[in-house]
Amino acid sequence: IGGDLQAWDDSTVTVSGGTIGGDLEADYNSTVTVSGGLIGGDLVGNSNSTVNVSGGTIGDDLYANSNSTVNVSGGSIGGYLYAVGNSEVTISGGTIGTELYAYYEATVTIFGTFDIFGYGIFDSGNWTNGTTLTGTLADGTAFDNEVLIYQSATVTLAAPVAAVPEPATAALALLGAGGVKGRVKLRRVAKQKCSARCMISPARRRDVKFLS
Repeated sequence: IGGDLQAWDDSTVTVSGGTIGGDLEADYNSTVTVSGGLIGGDLVGNSNSTVNVSGGTIGDDLYANSNSTVNVSGGSIGGYLYAVGNSEVTISGGTIGTELYAYYEATVTIFGTFDIFGYGIFDSGNWTNGTTLTGTLADGTAFDNEVLIYQSATVTLAAPVAAVPEPATAALALLGAGGVKGRVKLRRVAKQKCSARCMISPARRRDVKFLS
């Protein structure tokens, strides 16, 4: 696609390869998912839209505007990441080329481990003039970017979230635990019966099986 691509009115756009020469914009409750390919310009979330980035390359900036939700778990942002206007941004992976800006009551949550700052919520009183945040994101990618917070925005540094097992895996684990519990119970019963072993004659003892 040589120019821009816009998603409007509850539409869904998925980009897993190829090239968009200009901007990719999500508006009016639409959802854009980027897992591969190249966006030559900006990636923009507006008007209650949702943008998910797990791969691919954004040539310029990533914007979260106007109550939008942006989730970044991978990929590469060539320029800035802006969170503006009550937007919600989560970052657990990927790379940002330059600075991260949080404005106008936006909330940004960064999952990882950090070299200087502990976990917590930081506002404009902490980082108005910017601070360099270094550490490792949840996906193992190094994070080394300047972060600036203005006008009631907040940035939360959070520990990586442990993976939750799928329902089928959890069910197998429970079955396994139940099997072990039942086997232990059988062994206890067998030990209780061991006291009666001496009452069985040697001739009959070979016909009786005890659990070890």
